[in-house]
Amino acid sequence: MRLFPFLLLLLLPACSTRYYLVRHAERLNNEPISPLSAAGLARADILRDSLRHKGISEIFASTYQRTQQTAQPLATALGLPLSLYQPDTTAGLLAALEKIRGRRVLVVGHSNTIPELVEGLSLQAVSIGDQEFNKMFIVTIKKGLRGKRRSLIQTTYGG
Repeated sequence: MRLFPFLLLLLLPACSTRYYLVRHAERLNNEPISPLSAAGLARADILRDSLRHKGISEIFASTYQRTQQTAQPLATALGLPLSLYQPDTTAGLLAALEKIRGRRVLVVGHSNTIPELVEGLSLQAVSIGDQEFNKMFIVTIKKGLRGKRRSLIQTTYGG
C-alpha cells in the first residue's frame, strides 16, 4: 500500500511553461522613444498571426511604445492586457517569469534585454544584432519529479 502514492506521483504530468521572447519590431528612427515604422507595424501583425493559436495567456512588454506596439495586435486578438515592465529591471522581470507555471507567455523587449532574459530562463547565451528584428526565442521549462528540464529553440518570424 505504501507504493501506491509513489506510483501516483509518477503518473502525474510534468508542469510545462513556454516563453516566447522577441525584440520589438522595426522602429521608425533611432530616437530613444521611437515608435514602430510601417514595416514594424506589419511585423507586429505577423507576430500576432504566428502566435495566435499557441495558447498565450500572458503578454509582457517594456514601457517603450515600440514594444507595446509589437505586442498589441496579439493582445487585442486574444483579449489580453499587456503587463508592462521597466526595461532596466530585467532581473525583477526574470524572477516574475520564473514564478509562472504551466502557461504560455510572450515577452517583447529590446536587443539588450531579451538575450539576458533568454539566458536566465534557458541557461544558454544568445545574441541579437542591431538590425535583427525577426528573431524569436522559445524557452520551455518542464518541471517534474526529476527536476527542471530546459530547452531553447531559436527561430524567426516574418521576413
